[in-house]
Amino acid sequence: DSWIYAGYRNFANYTNIPPGNYIFHVKGSNNDGIWNESGVSINININPPPWKKWWAYMLYIITIISVIYALWAFNAKRRQLKYNLHIEKLEKKKLGELDRLKSKFFANISHEFRTPLTLILGPLRNLDKEDLSSKNKNELNVIQRNALRLQRLINQLLSLSKLESGTMKLQLRKLDIVKLARGYTQAFESLAKQKNIRLEFYSNHEEFYMPVDKDKLEKILFNLLSNAFKFTPDGGNIKVSIIWLEEDKIIQTVDDIRLNALLQSSRERSVVIAVSDTGKGMETEEINHIFDRFYQADDMSTMFQKSTGIGLALTRELVELHNGHIEVSSEPGKGSCFGVFIGTENEPIIDGLIQSDNESFLPDDEDASEIDNLTISHDKNSLQEHIDPGSFDEKKPILLIVEDNADLRKYIKGHLENTCNIIEAGDGKKGLQIALDHIPDIILSDVMMPEMDGYELCGKLKSDERTSHIPVILLTARASIESKLEGLETGADDFLTKPFDPQELIIRIQNLITQREKLKAIYLKSIASPLSLSDSSVTSIDKKFMEKILMLIEKNITDPDFIVERLSNEMALSRMQLHRKLRGLVNQSASDFIRTVRLNKAAILIKQKSANIAEIAYDVGFNNPSYFAECFKKQFGKLPSEY
Repeated sequence: DSWIYAGYRNFANYTNIPPGNYIFHVKGSNNDGIWNESGVSINININPPPWKKWWAYMLYIITIISVIYALWAFNAKRRQLKYNLHIEKLEKKKLGELDRLKSKFFANISHEFRTPLTLILGPLRNLDKEDLSSKNKNELNVIQRNALRLQRLINQLLSLSKLESGTMKLQLRKLDIVKLARGYTQAFESLAKQKNIRLEFYSNHEEFYMPVDKDKLEKILFNLLSNAFKFTPDGGNIKVSIIWLEEDKIIQTVDDIRLNALLQSSRERSVVIAVSDTGKGMETEEINHIFDRFYQADDMSTMFQKSTGIGLALTRELVELHNGHIEVSSEPGKGSCFGVFIGTENEPIIDGLIQSDNESFLPDDEDASEIDNLTISHDKNSLQEHIDPGSFDEKKPILLIVEDNADLRKYIKGHLENTCNIIEAGDGKKGLQIALDHIPDIILSDVMMPEMDGYELCGKLKSDERTSHIPVILLTARASIESKLEGLETGADDFLTKPFDPQELIIRIQNLITQREKLKAIYLKSIASPLSLSDSSVTSIDKKFMEKILMLIEKNITDPDFIVERLSNEMALSRMQLHRKLRGLVNQSASDFIRTVRLNKAAILIKQKSANIAEIAYDVGFNNPSYFAECFKKQFGKLPSEY
């Protein structure tokens, strides 16, 4: 801002000059002291350092904002994690409380059930000793087996309650678990034969003594075997294996892939009790929940098994009570293997290798007879594969019962066999095949079944022209309006909620049969002139069927050789299917139906006076005018000439 006198120096210093544009002025003088007042000047631009440029300040701002945001996001995430953890703890607490409430509720109600069950089972055992008829004996056995099954479920609920409260204690005894497991496995042999399942037992030692609670070990084995039988289809395999693992020895490889995977994953000194099967298997998500109390799979193929979600939960609790653990190896479509690992320090008594599936042995305590009763109470999907029409009363309607519970099928049959000819099927898939083969007059089907549920079965029956006319009654344990709507959408004619009154079932069946008789009258009326179907009560599939069959007969009406065999071939039905279908629609055999159509056509031609009687007889496929006149009078009550 002011002049700097440099004297005889030819430089000047300027410090701490801010960045900007400046003018540097210089004036000089000669030796005489005369100054050049105008002087000279230059423009000087001082640039800011990199850290003071505009883009540096932008970078500072962005960095500061980013740091602030990062700190805010970090704190927000921490708060969210804390909140989620808090919610998760609350949910676990709520679920735990709900689980305890369920267990407490079921334990309380189970105690209430035990008294009436005792009063039921006691008199039943006394009645079993009485000299009863074969029919009464069978009904008594059904009651007893199902009462024992209910008793077992109640005992499991009480066991869960005891485990939860900590009052269940182990009563250890040194037992040969190989002998115990083998005997318990063979208690299921009768069930294996019923379901055509190969049941095997394997142990890598002849004997092995270790301290266990016999009663609880039997519960573990029973639940694992029951689960295997429940999900193994007919013709499958179930294998029970007892393997002693030693941590200082190489694990012997077994031929079961899933069991071998479980063994290779363990290096602890323990005894493994494994139950493997060739059933439907499980997805990983399902495996994570199968030991949860009251867990049930959502898909229909498992729901039909009527699982309570108690057995495997109790099994795990009992295994953990023995300081052991249970593991599962499973693959969808290839079966499952449940392995129970129980640690031991005992040395086994080794007498060689045993592998057997036929040696007989049963537990030698008071539960042995009950075990046998419980195993045979599993449903056998009996099916009358071959039906002898000669054994049926032609005056009675044919009723097809599709139900996976053999006892319930037997119960229904007992109330209806006097009024209907009964055919049975153990699941929806077999029921559909029987319905197509034999064309029953009415079908009674459960909703929840293996292979194919009642809704799918009803939908397939109603969409097939061979079976579309058959009335279907659905039995369901679910009484909600949604369930009924779902069934009605598939074409079900009626619904019945379990438990039901047998008399109500009989009346509903009679009502449907009566309705079918009225429809038969409509069909008979429809085959008269002008050979059309217009009644709104006739289903579209049946209408198309009738239109098709009438068209074929009309097309070949002049051909006397157009008989039942040719008509069934044209309709792509067997002779029996065509006969049963027409019986269901018009209450006539196929040959009678063809003759009725021919005579109706003749009546039209006679009214039109298009030709003489003999010519008309030939025009509608009769070779003999006399026989034509006889048939005409039988149908119309008058001779053709009088008509």
